Amino acid sequence: MGSSFDGQDEIDMKNRAAYNVTLLNFMDPPKMPYLKEEPYFGMGKMAVSWHHDENLVDRSAVAVYSYSCEDPEEESEDDPQLEGRDPDIWHVGFKISWDIETPGLAIPLHQGDCYFMLDDLNATHQHCVLAGLPPRFSSTHRVAECSTGTLDYILQRCQLALQNIRDEADDGEVSLKSLEPVVLKHGEEIHNEVEFEWLRQFWFQGNRYRRCTDWWCRPMTQLEELWKKMEGLTNAVLREVRREGTPVAQRNEILTAVLATLTARQNLRREWHARCQSRIARTLPADQKPECRPYWEKDDPSMPLPFDLTDIISELRGLLLEAKP
Repeated sequence: MGSSFDGQDEIDMKNRAAYNVTLLNFMDPPKMPYLKEEPYFGMGKMAVSWHHDENLVDRSAVAVYSYSCEDPEEESEDDPQLEGRDPDIWHVGFKISWDIETPGLAIPLHQGDCYFMLDDLNATHQHCVLAGLPPRFSSTHRVAECSTGTLDYILQRCQLALQNIRDEADDGEVSLKSLEPVVLKHGEEIHNEVEFEWLRQFWFQGNRYRRCTDWWCRPMTQLEELWKKMEGLTNAVLREVRREGTPVAQRNEILTAVLATLTARQNLRREWHARCQSRIARTLPADQKPECRPYWEKDDPSMPLPFDLTDIISELRGLLLEAKP
């Protein structure tokens, strides 16, 4: 890098390869009949669809070690040449982000190969994994951005939301410390983050993770308990906007602050429920079937609010319209 490469540059370069997360994968394609075809370039079956790796330190390196359990036999010169990639061999595919006009690239991965995505490649390009015939293990090494996306982070976020609880009755009903719109909006945003970025993501994987470890069961149970308290917080907000003595201006400010977040919650619940009931989900083995969790029936006495928020959202929109001159 010439004279421009100084001590700080050297530290930055080392930080870009200071791996702190390892993702282990195993796939056996003959036992996975539901694998989808690569949709843009005719590359064959995909083990992992086109994506960027997320939550990484900017411009950090991603390293992947690939080990297929047995390599397909080498072709002889007399064998007919196939067009495109050999479907028996695992490949990693690359393409320019959000571009399906420029041809993609498929790179073969043989037993014991390692590849690196350096600098801004992960930001400017998407990659996929194209299935071969033999079973394959892989380990992906990343430099994760740990200010968000960790268990400590989301537990702190939960505590921040629950700080707005003044009192909690024996039946779980809560009263609020603050009715400031910004505080209420922030609490509802955290509520959505826990439900859709943690709980539903986790249970969508089914129970297959238990083959390896049950470590996550306890923290996910803890997160679900905190999320349930946030359902109580939402219920307390709704009581305030319904209360006859609440000033009209204050009611409108609260409604404006929380309505979009509650609407997003309803829409996302529908989407996740549909995913769990999809045709592909129903074909998965029992331990891999996605679970729609949290889920509860309308008249569940343990829950302060219904799963389906359609009626509540309609009511809130009506209250907001009533207040307009």
